[in-house]
Amino acid sequence: MPHNFWKSLEYENSKSQVADDFYYHQFKIENRIRFNTGSESDMEFQLKDIDVQLYGWNRYTNVSEKFREVDYNDLYLELYSMYPTVKGWMHKSEANHLAYFFPQRMLWIKEKEIQQVFKDFIEPSIDLETLNLWLEKNPKKSGRYASEIIFENRKYPVFIIVAYNKTQNKNWNTVGVSVPFDLLKAYQLNWKEYSL
Repeated sequence: MPHNFWKSLEYENSKSQVADDFYYHQFKIENRIRFNTGSESDMEFQLKDIDVQLYGWNRYTNVSEKFREVDYNDLYLELYSMYPTVKGWMHKSEANHLAYFFPQRMLWIKEKEIQQVFKDFIEPSIDLETLNLWLEKNPKKSGRYASEIIFENRKYPVFIIVAYNKTQNKNWNTVGVSVPFDLLKAYQLNWKEYSL
């Protein structure tokens, strides 16, 4: 069954109020501008992986938001938005921060830091040959398969996640990797954690 991109987008948009309440209460922002109307100007920001601008403290920050329905103690990081031709948001994000919302907590991560960890350690560990074999055996299917990343002589389990997308005009695969927090800590990635 194809991944429903529009349903996923609708879920993210439904969580915008939770995020806004958090920003106003926890960060004491003065204002925010969301880029989720589908307008041409909003799409310019969306293509840069910027969902919202937060204003306060005599400055502003561009934020990429991700929302998970279940907390698996990992981060889903997108390798390809359209495999193999269009790289995912980990490659092209121009946000200053990543706000990763789970049901009970939010992680606040500097975007450049997670992009550097991704570029230096995670992406080179992804075996594209195995991915291509999986796609050949599972055409037009969403799914995942187990893999591992070895760092400092320790094996960390990860999952490669494929979402098959289909619209009236085209179909494509979105590919990402779920990276456990203990591996991100081993990479010395820093983040702030807030309870919701």
